[in-house]
Amino acid sequence: MKKIVFVLLLQSLLCLSACNNTNSQQPQEPEEKPINVFILSGQSNMEGNTQFDDGHGYLQEGLDELGITDAQCCYDGIPEVQTSFYGGPAFNMNNTRGSNKEDKMAGLFLDTVLGMGADDKQFGPEVGAAYVLKDHASKEQPIYFIKSAFGGSGLSGGFGQSWDLTANPNLYKDHLKVFVENNLKLIEEKEGKKPTIKGFLWHQGENDAQRSNSSKYQERFDRLIGQFRSDFASYAPEENGDNIALIDCYIFDKGDSDSASLPSGVTVGDIKLLNAAKKAISEERENNYIINSSWQYEGGLKLQVNENSSGVDHGGVGGQHYWAKDMFQLGMEYAKIIVENDLLK
Repeated sequence: MKKIVFVLLLQSLLCLSACNNTNSQQPQEPEEKPINVFILSGQSNMEGNTQFDDGHGYLQEGLDELGITDAQCCYDGIPEVQTSFYGGPAFNMNNTRGSNKEDKMAGLFLDTVLGMGADDKQFGPEVGAAYVLKDHASKEQPIYFIKSAFGGSGLSGGFGQSWDLTANPNLYKDHLKVFVENNLKLIEEKEGKKPTIKGFLWHQGENDAQRSNSSKYQERFDRLIGQFRSDFASYAPEENGDNIALIDCYIFDKGDSDSASLPSGVTVGDIKLLNAAKKAISEERENNYIINSSWQYEGGLKLQVNENSSGVDHGGVGGQHYWAKDMFQLGMEYAKIIVENDLLK
């Protein structure tokens, strides 16, 4: 009798073990990946005032210097990163351009390519960023850039077009916010599910560098990014707007004394004050980041701009706009922060 009970018990244990093994070997549902979206905004260096088709080969020289030998995709288009863009000079909003030629504010996603800047011969940081991020996406599941930037715009209300939500909120309320909303709908229609805004990429400050404005820069920008995080919380990771990362960049700060390369009425001290405000903003939260493009801060990349007030220098159009190499490198730096801080997960 004891032997029969032992055999039955052993059979039960073997059956239980086999069932457990069967369950453990059941194929698991693959983890659903988010549809990653990044917002690109600010003034002219984000809009893109750097020439690539200038007849002087500045971009190719820059790519060679950076050791990049496979950049043909930037000329052909990068399908793994889709960009919809809208912007123009803040002093002439009738001269905006966009990826959607018929209805600029409606948006239209295209393969990221050189020519998505102030005109079709200029580019912004979206190209260098897409070059890096293409290896972290696919044609079937691309990363999306929503880019809306305005040359000459300021948090202090320059040219009557302002990012200052208290004094004159038109650029944010009537342009950026609406454009982002339109493009999020386009993504959701295409992908069949709600996208996730992972980061807000910002490049702006030259028009706020005068001391009377730079002293208020942190307060004004905190208000702007706070409003964006609040307005788009439902599209943020875990539907918490605070989870939208901020990636900023210092403005050009080369020089130890007043220089003709600086914006009109601005001193080196003013630039230092504004960049100090940007540094403080980057330290407010764990998911606030800044690109150290500086000539002054330790370890800075010393990215170069055209220091002349007119003409083209190494691809940079007019004053304070990045050379071709440096614009491409700037974009790569935005992407490196995205990758290194796991913002694609």
